[in-house]
Amino acid sequence: MMALLPQELTPEERGKIEIIDDDKYVPYQETHFDGGPAQGNILNAHYFPGINLYNAGRYTRSEQEFSYVILRPQYLSANPRRDEFMSICYYLRGMIYFYHSNGFGRYTAAKEDFEGALKWNSRNYIAYVELARLYAALGFQEHAISLLRNVLELMPDEKIAEEARKQLDAFTKPATAPTRPSKTQINPQNAH
Repeated sequence: MMALLPQELTPEERGKIEIIDDDKYVPYQETHFDGGPAQGNILNAHYFPGINLYNAGRYTRSEQEFSYVILRPQYLSANPRRDEFMSICYYLRGMIYFYHSNGFGRYTAAKEDFEGALKWNSRNYIAYVELARLYAALGFQEHAISLLRNVLELMPDEKIAEEARKQLDAFTKPATAPTRPSKTQINPQNAH
């Protein structure tokens, strides 16, 4: 089945995926957090507003803000938390494609983004959990189980470990589907 997924989507292919927003309108608003050094105010003009828009269910605009940051990692080269910021952008954009979109390529986009999150920060354990859910949704249950077991061996914090154990239990019991994570609000000030 993995052979059915394209290995890498072009920006044009990603652009054809329909992103589904919640009904509530929330306008874009620049923030004024001190996220450390960044070129062109990328954190307060794109990263933090992207998180706020994500939390509000404005996934189309949030995806655009995260994509802007993802395409410009050099703007954060002087920031000691660059890897965290980049990992969170990939992770949240992956969440958008996995849970809030329709269309050909959405699972490939989500997979690429969860893997991108892990390339930037291998300790972004929740990205492993979501990648396992994606594999399970595509029918790769054993791969998902293996991934979750590996996450638990890495000893993440208790909240993520609990989520991984819960998902592992769901995958190892007969006739269950991946559970969708609860809507967790991300505090932009703590998203680093």
